[in-house]
Amino acid sequence: MRVARYVGGGEVSIVDEPVPVCPPKGLLVQTEACGLCSGELMGWYMDRKIPHVLGHEVAGRIIESNDARFPVGSRVFPHHHAPCLKCQFCKAGHHVHCEQWKRTKLLPGGMAEIFSVPAENLNDTLLVDDLKPVDAALIEPLACVVKSLRVAGKSSGASSAPAVIGLGVMGLMHMLLLPNAVGYDVNDERVQWALTQGLDARTPDAFERSDTIFVCPGTQAAFEFALQMAKPGATLVMFAPLAPGEPLRIPSEAYFNDLRIVHSYSCGPDDTREAAEIIRELGLWAEQVVSHFIGIEELPEAYQAMKRGEIIKPMVVFA
Repeated sequence: MRVARYVGGGEVSIVDEPVPVCPPKGLLVQTEACGLCSGELMGWYMDRKIPHVLGHEVAGRIIESNDARFPVGSRVFPHHHAPCLKCQFCKAGHHVHCEQWKRTKLLPGGMAEIFSVPAENLNDTLLVDDLKPVDAALIEPLACVVKSLRVAGKSSGASSAPAVIGLGVMGLMHMLLLPNAVGYDVNDERVQWALTQGLDARTPDAFERSDTIFVCPGTQAAFEFALQMAKPGATLVMFAPLAPGEPLRIPSEAYFNDLRIVHSYSCGPDDTREAAEIIRELGLWAEQVVSHFIGIEELPEAYQAMKRGEIIKPMVVFA
C-alpha cells in the first residue's frame, strides 16, 4: 500500500509499505480522506520524528474489527492520541498530559491507504457514518479550536470582537466558530480566501484593539502584534509553539496591563465529540477550509506549496 512518509529536510515521499494487521481489540481502517496538518510543516518538530508517516486528520471505513462497538463497514474518525480516562490528568480534564495519550498513535499513520487503530485509541474514536469523509477528517483540527476557545473563556463577557492572528486553516476555523471575530494576515491570498467565506479579514495595518486574541502562528512577531492590539486585561491564546531555542519574550507591559497569556495544545475526547456535533449541527464543511482535494501522489508538491503559503490546505482523498 502507498503511504506518505516524511523523510527529513522538509521533504515528503510516497512509498510502498506492507498493510498493517488488525491489532488485538482494535480496528483496521481503509482511509477515505486525510488532511495535511499545519503542524506537520514545522521542520524542527518533524525532523525529530523521522521516520514518520504523515496524517492524523483522518476518516475511513472499517475493514476489520476486533471490537463489537465498531462494526465492519462503519465510517470512523479515530484520534491519533487517546487518554486512559483514569489518571489524575484525565480526571482533571488535562487529557494531553496523560501517559497513554502521549504514547498512542495510528499505525503507520493516517496518510496511508490502510491504517490500524490500536485498542487504546478507541477511547477517542467516533462513529461518523452520517458525515462525509472529507468533513469527518476535520474533526481533529476543529477539536483543537474547540479547546482553544474553551481555554480563552469565550463567554466571559468580552466587550470587543475577538481577534484572530493568522488566517491559515486553523485561523479560519477559529473565525468560523466566532462569527463576530476579526482576522488578520500578511498573506493577501489568505485574506481574500477568508473574505470569500463571509469573514471579516484584514491586513495587520487595519487592526482594532481587542480583549480576546488568538495567536495562531508560532512566532514572536505574531505575539508582538497581539500585544499591540491587546486591551488592558485582555486574554492572549498562544495556539502554536515557538521553535526550540526561541523562547517567548514577554515585555513588562504585559504585567502592567494585566494581560492573561494562556496556551492551548491539541485536544481531548470531550473536544472531539463537540467538534463532531458542530460539523453536524452548524454545517461546517471541508470546502470552507480545504483549498485542494488531491490524490496521494500529489501530496509532496502540495506539502511544499502549503509550506510556502501558496495554498490554504490540501486534503488527500483516497479512491
